[in-house]
Amino acid sequence: MTGSPSLSDVLVIDDDPPTRCVLRRLLEPAGYWVREAANAAEALTEIAESAPAVALCDVHMPGPSGLWLADQIRVQAPATAILLVTGDADIPPSESLRHGVIAYLVKPLNRQALIRAVDEAARWSFAEREHQLPARPLPLFPVR
Repeated sequence: MTGSPSLSDVLVIDDDPPTRCVLRRLLEPAGYWVREAANAAEALTEIAESAPAVALCDVHMPGPSGLWLADQIRVQAPATAILLVTGDADIPPSESLRHGVIAYLVKPLNRQALIRAVDEAARWSFAEREHQLPARPLPLFPVR
């Protein structure tokens, strides 16, 4: 991870441009800065440049799936919270229960549920980043 995530930075990963547009229109008024990627490769490039606080990831995309991408995000940007989004309600929960996956949202999305999930994901990301910071070294001599 080269960039540090902003608390309000959301990367929307979906192969459908109208869906990305709708998600942007829902998230920006709630105070989130939204970036977009159309597939897993674009998402990983975006994340390498600057890891977002939240990755809103479609499960079914051409090429590598969102589940595969969730695993890659975890390696590349461990403090990025992942929200999986799909129109397929039949994916077994065990497939989506990965470290860092905060929620599994089914389309069509409810605005309030989406904002709540992104808010929770941003809080998780903040806590995860705080947890990953190295502890301050103890002084060699007592400080007075």
